[in-house]
Amino acid sequence: MTRTEIIELCNTLTERKGERQLSMPTIYRLVLQDIAKRQRFWWRRLVVSFTLTNNVKTYDLTNLTTFPALTDIAFDEISKITLVLTPNPLQVSELLPIFDPEAIIEMTQNAVLGQPGRYTMQGDHIIMVDPPDTNYTAYLAGWAMPNPPNIPTSDIVPLIPSYHHNVIVSGMNAKIFKFAYGSKNDKTMDAIAEYELGLQDIMAKKQFDPNYRNQLSFAESAVRST
Repeated sequence: MTRTEIIELCNTLTERKGERQLSMPTIYRLVLQDIAKRQRFWWRRLVVSFTLTNNVKTYDLTNLTTFPALTDIAFDEISKITLVLTPNPLQVSELLPIFDPEAIIEMTQNAVLGQPGRYTMQGDHIIMVDPPDTNYTAYLAGWAMPNPPNIPTSDIVPLIPSYHHNVIVSGMNAKIFKFAYGSKNDKTMDAIAEYELGLQDIMAKKQFDPNYRNQLSFAESAVRST
């Protein structure tokens, strides 16, 4: 489903109770983020590449040109940044995250060009590294969050797989009914129950989670088809 289809379906199912008094794009965004925050789903983990530029120390994640592009997506947490030193044979160097205030001040003042070995965060979306002595291809691995604007440039639903888009509709219905009728209304309670059931279904499908265990058993008897 597209963003437009989700919002229109939600408007239809709620008899357009929220269309005139609520910002439907805002409700849509809040539900996307609520779904993603429930658990570290495999589809939240991303690896993107970008370029560290000669003598440029700071990089804005919201404007960074990456491959693949981070359209309507923000990083919730960075787990690793790795530099490619030589592509063939592959040689890499992992940047060390820095948290100590004195070390961050030293990085801020550092003007000596060299191979970056450290990074830190300035706020929630600015990466700072030691000033590079040349251009480097960097790989960033981390946990992403959907973050579409109210007036998006794309109608594609960010991050959440298409087979879970029904849960977005359920979550929006729940929020609209709560606003229109209150939390104790039967419609609201039914919508919340449907939303929570959908979230349980999402959390049950973790085939790419490192802690996932295949429950398939080979102990049962079987009958040949021929």
